[in-house]
Amino acid sequence: MQTGNSNSQHLQDGYQLAYEKACAGLAAKNPEEIAANSGAEFDGGVFTLQYINEMYTVSYPEGEVSFAARQEPVPIATKVVLLHYLFTASGHALSGQLISFKEIPGGMIYLQPFNGRVLGGFKAIFGKKSGLLRQVGEKLGVTFAKYGDVAITLDILPRIPITYVIWEGDEEFPANATVLFDATAQYYLPTEDLVVAAAAGASLLNKAVRTLS
Repeated sequence: MQTGNSNSQHLQDGYQLAYEKACAGLAAKNPEEIAANSGAEFDGGVFTLQYINEMYTVSYPEGEVSFAARQEPVPIATKVVLLHYLFTASGHALSGQLISFKEIPGGMIYLQPFNGRVLGGFKAIFGKKSGLLRQVGEKLGVTFAKYGDVAITLDILPRIPITYVIWEGDEEFPANATVLFDATAQYYLPTEDLVVAAAAGASLLNKAVRTLS
């Protein structure tokens, strides 16, 4: 049986189709307007923007996505998120109002994959030792927020801050975790892509634990 390989190929095909549509969506919009709305820089037919902790370039109108500082292929899921961000970005000012994923339009539809891909590993790693999240935040130089036992905010994309919150568990109460978005997140990425972006941020935090001395 090749069910696993078949599912993987189906996923890749889906991403490829999404990427091709995203390229067309990017090309259909004015690049200066895209830059103004998204916070990306635009110069010489190329957008430059940061995603998680790395700089990327996106050619216009082709939509070719590259790492800014290294010669490696960019994962197609990352390409799709960056292109969707560029042509979805509305220019809304951040509200400062934080909401949960299920409060985002369509969030309930993707709640199960969100909980699995974003919260599962994050809670498993930091739920018994919330101090690790503080150490990781200090190492990464991010902003701390006043939620739970420890909460940090990552600037996932120029106008998509995401706050990761942990409540440490003990013998009486289990650990808990949540992830909060600015209420304007829906104006910058489709809900499905917010799952991918939030999962990428959680992965950065989870992996950063290994680098602590």
